[in-house]
Amino acid sequence: MILFAIYKNGQHKGNERAINGNEAIKKYIIASDLKEFINDVEFIKQYSFKEAIEGVHYNEKILL
Repeated sequence: MILFAIYKNGQHKGNERAINGNEAIKKYIIASDLKEFINDVEFIKQYSFKEAIEGVHYNEKILL
């Protein structure tokens, strides 16, 4: 699993572990108690991802 930084409209919202970025976005939305929007294409388009970088997206080593 890879740690991804999740963005909404370009603003970093949090991190999620998943096998790919799209799965990480889905996990983030569910964890944010927004699962009723999981099939809303326009809502999902607001989100993007990139692989999380220590010191940028989190401040301590995360054990894999």
